[in-house]
Amino acid sequence: MMNYLYWKFHAFYSIYAKRRLFSMVEGIEEIIENYTKKTNSTGTKFSTLYCAVKVIKKYKPKILLESGTGTSTIVLAETLKQLIRKDPDYKPKLISMESIPDWYEMAVKLLPEEYKDIVEIRLGKREKYEYAMFRGYSHSNIPLQNYDFVFLDGPNYNDEKGSSSCLDAIKARMISNVKTLNGVIDTRVSSVFVMQTIFGLNSIRYSNLKRTCSFSLNQIKLLPKIGTSSFNYSPQGGVKLNEKKLLKN
Repeated sequence: MMNYLYWKFHAFYSIYAKRRLFSMVEGIEEIIENYTKKTNSTGTKFSTLYCAVKVIKKYKPKILLESGTGTSTIVLAETLKQLIRKDPDYKPKLISMESIPDWYEMAVKLLPEEYKDIVEIRLGKREKYEYAMFRGYSHSNIPLQNYDFVFLDGPNYNDEKGSSSCLDAIKARMISNVKTLNGVIDTRVSSVFVMQTIFGLNSIRYSNLKRTCSFSLNQIKLLPKIGTSSFNYSPQGGVKLNEKKLLKN
């Protein structure tokens, strides 16, 4: 019964998010429909797309990193284009990373001409990435930029040992010099867990019912040393990483 109610609520919220997205980005329903007809992709969840558009409209990021090219690329690009029309001085750049060559080639081919001045689609193979005591996967070939927004929807984080995590947001945080890196994550609960452990609960709070969330990441140390003093201990026997040991002052 609880499982049924969970999926029922998620379905209702998805409908709400879809309607809100269509009202926030003029013409996006037709744009999505035309694009998805040309691909075999089901696309990113509307709850995540809606969350991303809200964050972008609120902060107007200048350098955006997308991990996983697809329908979301078109939604982000159209959102940016409409913001530019309202504010010609706003000059954003969206760098979209894709690890699968076939998907990359299709995405480059299908990218509408009107987005090519603000969107750069890059092929970056999936590679192992580590930060402190955490392991996962990220895209190679990510340009060195001051990213202030990340849309996390890739790469594949499963291997012979099971699920790990997508760490492009951590990688972007290491690359960028901005004080705060905002972004949105699509499901990827293991990545949420890693980011909560490093940055603290106030930086990222995941909604299982919505299956998405936004995040706001402060600067972290490049080469943190994890030791016994890096943890907090509770009288009940709990052990928790002290995120202050990883964050920059």
